[in-house]
Amino acid sequence: MKNDPLRFLLVFACICGCSRAVGTVRPSGNDPEAVAPVRWARFDPAPVSGRLEDRVRTILLNSNKYALNKWYDQVKKLGAQSGEYLDFGGIREHHIRPVASEALALAVSLKFGVYDPAVTGVSETEAVAKAVRMTASLAARHRVNAGDKGWGHEWQSALWASFAATAGWLLWDDLTPQDRELVRRMAVDEADRLIDYEVPYYRDANGKVVFKGDSKAEENSWNSTILVIAAAMMPEHPHWKGWYDKSVELQLSAYAAPQDLRSKRKINGFRLNEILRGSNVDAYGIVVNHNILHPDYMTAFMHNGYNAWIWRLAGLRMPRATVYNGDLLYRTLALRPVGDGRTMYVRGDKGEATPQIYYPEGNDWGYGRQANFLMMDVMAMAFGWDKGFDVPASAWADVRAQEMLRMQARDTTGQYYQQRQEDFYPSREEWVAYHAAFCYLGLWMKDRGLHRFTDGKIR
Repeated sequence: MKNDPLRFLLVFACICGCSRAVGTVRPSGNDPEAVAPVRWARFDPAPVSGRLEDRVRTILLNSNKYALNKWYDQVKKLGAQSGEYLDFGGIREHHIRPVASEALALAVSLKFGVYDPAVTGVSETEAVAKAVRMTASLAARHRVNAGDKGWGHEWQSALWASFAATAGWLLWDDLTPQDRELVRRMAVDEADRLIDYEVPYYRDANGKVVFKGDSKAEENSWNSTILVIAAAMMPEHPHWKGWYDKSVELQLSAYAAPQDLRSKRKINGFRLNEILRGSNVDAYGIVVNHNILHPDYMTAFMHNGYNAWIWRLAGLRMPRATVYNGDLLYRTLALRPVGDGRTMYVRGDKGEATPQIYYPEGNDWGYGRQANFLMMDVMAMAFGWDKGFDVPASAWADVRAQEMLRMQARDTTGQYYQQRQEDFYPSREEWVAYHAAFCYLGLWMKDRGLHRFTDGKIR
């Protein structure tokens, strides 16, 4: 512990007495930069029940079991560390994103009545301690708190910071004052760097492809997440409007289609034909990424969609921008023929839902993925995208959840994947965990009737 460079910085900062130094506690009272914790008293955090809800809850619990045991101790070897803050062995994606994903999944499970020690084999007290330790360590290792050797300010770090900040916000009552400040500083820093960000597009306003084979749909969507959680956490912050405005722009642009550039529709203070500078999907919501028509990157819309739930946890109305064109994408996934005339959502011989996905141009990530499509199904249920469908989103979600439970049942540790070729993404288990967490949160929100969208101001 005594050789930990971050601990030295914390001690040094406190000795210097700087009110904004690393690790110091912000004043309480009317500080406009203070965090407003989730007001749990206005919600009923009890678990939701139903066939699909029970299955998703079990998927999340299995992921928790894996995270708290095999993953924490054997895969990441975090349990063997004794320093004040965990060392993740590096600052790149697969050092930081996996930990942020598991911290988020645990936070949702613990705060929304899902967590069950009988399933995980780990007491709730220990689970909270591990979730808090991961969350605080992520914030402490961010560059705003750890200096140039910390992580952050790169292509995907807004997403990692949003997961860590969301976990911190949910676990706020369990964090020390020092760790709260570390989380707050991380969220502000990553959000601030995007206020003047030039939003990229796959095609420009004239239809010319700018980034061949590489839509910026997912990138714009994930960048919006840190802006939303920062604004939700700090409603009186002087940068709130900058964060909010840029989050709206990023979400509208993420899955903007060519026809949207001609639309005079006004959404959350912005006219589409004035704010959009290009498009990231085709007229039907199809996304080209990795040089192929890629269904997986259509489901990355989830980063837009779950922003709506973050706003509601803050007690605010949900901006329509968070779900703009989600219905377009879902209709194409479920109903529109592509490739050789098949739909991406595959039906059985009697027209029923199956968990199979048709990838018309192949899939470089592997064919064992279900969690991302389950997330789209849950959002379709929550936001009404399946209105008039002969096979409702709930049917697709149900068979997908069954398949996920079947895959988890292959291993007593709760591990989802058994073969690398099922999903080549290195952080695939953690990827499943945060999808399960957001799926459950979406079902919880739907059950509580909390969806309140607005095309205008959210407060």
